This record gives sequence, C-alpha cells and structure tokens, in this order.
Amino acid sequence: MDQRTVQYYDDNAEHYFELYQRSESGVAKYFRLAFPPGSEVLDIGAGSGRDMGLLVREGCEPYGTEPSARLRDLAAAHLPDLAGRIYGGALPRLSQQIDRKFDGILCAAVLQHVPEEQLFDAAFDIRNLLKPGGRLLISFPKDRPGLDASGRDEHGRLYTKLNPGPVELLFERLGFLRVGRWKDDDSLGRAGFTWVTLLLTL
Repeated sequence: MDQRTVQYYDDNAEHYFELYQRSESGVAKYFRLAFPPGSEVLDIGAGSGRDMGLLVREGCEPYGTEPSARLRDLAAAHLPDLAGRIYGGALPRLSQQIDRKFDGILCAAVLQHVPEEQLFDAAFDIRNLLKPGGRLLISFPKDRPGLDASGRDEHGRLYTKLNPGPVELLFERLGFLRVGRWKDDDSLGRAGFTWVTLLLTL
C-alpha cells in the first residue's frame, strides 16, 4: 500500500474514525450474500472497525488488518469486542504475516491505494489468504474526481485508476469466478464518486 496514503490516515485518524463510525457502510448490504453465518472473514483495511462490527451482527467471525497504527488503536479502544482481532500490515505482504486462511475476505476501499505495479502481488496475496471455495467481496472507486497527474488527491492520497473489467480479469487469472457485480453511489454523498463492488469465489 502507498505509504504517503497510510501516513495521511495516521495523521488524521481521529477525523476518519468518527466519520466512518457515523456513516453508512457502502458494502454492508452485500454481507449476507457474500458470507454465510459462521464464516471467518478477514477485513483488509479495517479502518475504524465499523464493517467488522457489522459482520459480527451477521453472525460472522471477523478479523482485520489495518496499516494505520492510530486507527487500529482507536478501533481497539472504542470497540472492545474487536480487541486482539485487528492486526498491522497491508497488501501486498499480508500472507507473509498471517499464517492462516479465511472463509471470506472483505477488501473495501483499499485496492485503489495500492500502486499499479503492486496490484498483481496484492491480488495474489489475497488469494493466498483465502480457502478454496472462499468468497472475496471487493469495492473500489470507478470514478474519482480531483486527482493530479500522478493520481493523488489534494491530501496526497494515491488513487490508482481501476476499471471493473481489468480487475475481474486479474482475479480470474488467479482462479476466481465472479458471482456478482454492482455499481453504487458514494456512501458519504460525495458528488462525482462511483463505486464498483465485486463478489468473487475462489
């Protein structure tokens, strides 16, 4: 994951923790379809832990990874049920740190922060963390206005340009099959943002 982006979230962790906790999840409506009750689900880029809490309500056993140390600390402090379940680390090297596989993986609003040259390694890393037959629910922005020539926003965060077709093909080459694909408006109400959600099975 892009380190300038991680540093930005570390520096502004309190703001984003509060923002995520009071806003709706853009992918939660797909949880029941993606992850049967009892599934052990890894939330890559867990942020404030909001989606992990929602997965608990769906009867899942969530675990998370989050590269921002400050966001991890805030999640653990405010959501004690998640204590010990959120680990440090980021794509594309998570499978080197986590020696287990999961029934499902959630990767929401993360892949766009991975530099283009690391996308294959990131997808391969996800595959290594998933059990055969496991489900991957992944979301990313198709349209993201306001980026400079290097793909960064006004805060310096990296937004790698992603399109559904090439992303699907990348995962298909690694043994995934598409179960569903959806397009949604931005859950934070930002104009010009369009999100794509893919449900894939390994």
